[in-house]
Amino acid sequence: MKFSGVVFDFNGTLYWDTEIQEQSWDRFLQKRGFKLSHKEKHDYIHGINAKDTFEYLLKRECSAEEVYELTEEKEVIYRQMCLDSGMEWAPGAVDFIKFLIQNNVQIAIATASAKNNVEFFIEQLDLLKYFDRERIIYNDGTSRGKPHPDLFNKAIEKLGVPAEQVAIFEDSLAGVEAAKRSGAGQVYIVNGKKELFSSFEYPIIFNYRQVEREIFSD
Repeated sequence: MKFSGVVFDFNGTLYWDTEIQEQSWDRFLQKRGFKLSHKEKHDYIHGINAKDTFEYLLKRECSAEEVYELTEEKEVIYRQMCLDSGMEWAPGAVDFIKFLIQNNVQIAIATASAKNNVEFFIEQLDLLKYFDRERIIYNDGTSRGKPHPDLFNKAIEKLGVPAEQVAIFEDSLAGVEAAKRSGAGQVYIVNGKKELFSSFEYPIIFNYRQVEREIFSD
């Protein structure tokens, strides 16, 4: 099988920020008086859209305005931590993306991040050098969050490629499940622990140089 399209999650996939995410969430949760277990963070934060996360925390329905305000409160902490730590692409990611572009493989991003963070990433990592803006799909409040496949489905539609000819790169449990539900022909788990993803039979990579490039073509 040759793949003519690729969709990347962003956080933890193209930009390895898991530790920063953990620390920024811990600061936010402490400030707000919440305590979550490690499992709860995986189940209700990582790869999950903000509305679902905050409704789990508050145990009630949240308005769009409330979700926006809470999200920004947390993300201001996160973005400053990103800047303080320095921002780099995941190992081998830029070289792999350049290879895909050179070989006419269609590429997109599908992230649970909200618009303000996406604009931050566009500026800090020069995303538009590699990705068309219309192919950077984010949480705009109109789609169900992962593990529902909505974000990936939108990205695949933008590629104009049949789902079975698309490979998806993800790092979270919810994201991998969403990728599976999208009907993608291949899913790669990025920088993941085997025991955490034991229910999936997908390859795990720790550097994009590990990806077999001969399976991608136009």
